[in-house]
Amino acid sequence: MGTHYQQLGIAERGEIARLSDAQLSVRPIAAALDRAPSTISRELNRNASAAAGYWPEYAQQQAQARRWRGSRRERDAARRESVRYGLGAGGLPAQVSGRLEPE
Repeated sequence: MGTHYQQLGIAERGEIARLSDAQLSVRPIAAALDRAPSTISRELNRNASAAAGYWPEYAQQQAQARRWRGSRRERDAARRESVRYGLGAGGLPAQVSGRLEPE
């Protein structure tokens, strides 16, 4: 079927921080966590700073903040109002959603 990607958790981020502090490079850290080296490299590049280093708690907060948990309707105020107007005017949900895409 294919491989299923599972996002890094706080425990793995803590292990990345510990191994990174021990001056290990990306490949040994990836081998220890059974992850791809690109995953570890990307994680360190996104969430480590030259001054403060890598902090797992900060990295976890940043990862959660990057994940969007809403729908397009919640992101777009104009779309939301268009849906409300269409439903309020007696339109069926299928009709309202069909009109949103062309617009």
